[in-house]
Amino acid sequence: MTEEVPVTRTDLLVLVAVSLGGGFLIAWGTVSLELSPRFVNAVFVGAVMLAFFLFIPIMGVRLFIDDWKQDD
Repeated sequence: MTEEVPVTRTDLLVLVAVSLGGGFLIAWGTVSLELSPRFVNAVFVGAVMLAFFLFIPIMGVRLFIDDWKQDD
């Protein structure tokens, strides 16, 4: 499997949106909801963690959708 998969701008935008939303939910569940450096740090830590773990699944979903569109 030496096939290269290009990363598009849409893939990165979806990854950023999902990661920030998930990071906010993780921070909201672990730290009290108030505008503080601790809460902002928790959001960014959660977002980076999700971006790391969700990059491959998001690319896989995009490839699946592209293949599905080509079959139609």
